[in-house]
Amino acid sequence: MKNLLLFIFLSASLAAFSQDTPRCVNAEPTYINRMPGFYISDCANSDYNDAEFVYYVKGDAKKINKGGKYYNVSYFKIEGETKKFSSAQINQNYNNAVLKINGTALDDRKTMFMASMNGKEIYIKVHTAANSTDAGSYRVEVLEVEAMEQEISIDLEQAIDRDGKAAIYGILFDVGKSDIKPESTEALKQIIDYLNANPKVNIIVVGHTDNTGTYAGNVSLSKARAESVKNYLLTTGKIDASRMLFEGAGQFCPVSTNSTEEGRKLNRRVEIVKL
Repeated sequence: MKNLLLFIFLSASLAAFSQDTPRCVNAEPTYINRMPGFYISDCANSDYNDAEFVYYVKGDAKKINKGGKYYNVSYFKIEGETKKFSSAQINQNYNNAVLKINGTALDDRKTMFMASMNGKEIYIKVHTAANSTDAGSYRVEVLEVEAMEQEISIDLEQAIDRDGKAAIYGILFDVGKSDIKPESTEALKQIIDYLNANPKVNIIVVGHTDNTGTYAGNVSLSKARAESVKNYLLTTGKIDASRMLFEGAGQFCPVSTNSTEEGRKLNRRVEIVKL
């Protein structure tokens, strides 16, 4: 009987894997398996992505914005599969799995989870149809928080000598906040190295935002972010305070359209302006 059950389980697993969309082979994180009787219908993974997760606690919307290795995997039930899984059952399965590695559920419906594995902060979001008693599909997003591997370098000295300023895009903040995220270290090091190599240069650190929010709020936020950068250069980079001013331009000086997410990302930046 034990061997028979193992055969049935393996047969069901093989049936699911055999139906996976070919381009989504190995799309799942190795540490998370799927519900039995489901195959991968679609996937949209990337080595690095900025992800926003929205979840609810006692009716209040919460947001998490993080960057890192990103998985987005969609599952459909195998045709002919008779076993029924409710949305609540799928959510609870993921909840129990996360709890076993000392993770936690962040929301009331048990669809948003946080855990730590191999020293990495991991976020998991499960999307199921509300109150379904026989879910035909579901989707899982996973984000492993890590710094992006920088592929493009900017010669600050060359850019500032040519234009009098340079835009820095690797200095990151959470939405609506001015605290510098840890993954900003490499971008900030470029500024420190430039200032150390050019001890007679003084700068203005200028913060810029997209047009999300109010004009006054964006000006205030961009100035607070510029001040955070200036303080980082002062405390971590040991750059003399007399060499640095800071200002916030808010949404006043866009470099791209604010009608697309790609454009808004370009407008959210810190610029180093030579005095």
